[in-house]
Amino acid sequence: MTTPPTSGRNDAWEMDQLHRDEITVAMNWVIRTCQEIVRNRSHKTFWAPASTNDGTPSPEQLMQTARTDVLDKLQRIIDGAQFVIHQVEHERAKRKLSSPS
Repeated sequence: MTTPPTSGRNDAWEMDQLHRDEITVAMNWVIRTCQEIVRNRSHKTFWAPASTNDGTPSPEQLMQTARTDVLDKLQRIIDGAQFVIHQVEHERAKRKLSSPS
């Protein structure tokens, strides 16, 4: 996470901007990863698994390829984006509790 802004008149606006930037960057990584997977692992938007040496892949080979080529990559990026959003939620809740009403 990025360092929060220093004290000043625009603290709330700066923190909001920081959070918007962090969320946007995290979501851009999700989108870029999806684009990369589509570009590298699909044909006309349909999944095109890597071919095997013996022709038609077995269900086991397809499961492994699906995990390796698509699911594991997406899961790592989605987990990272979820973490960023969770941290932003936590920081905002903490700030809300500590700010005078």
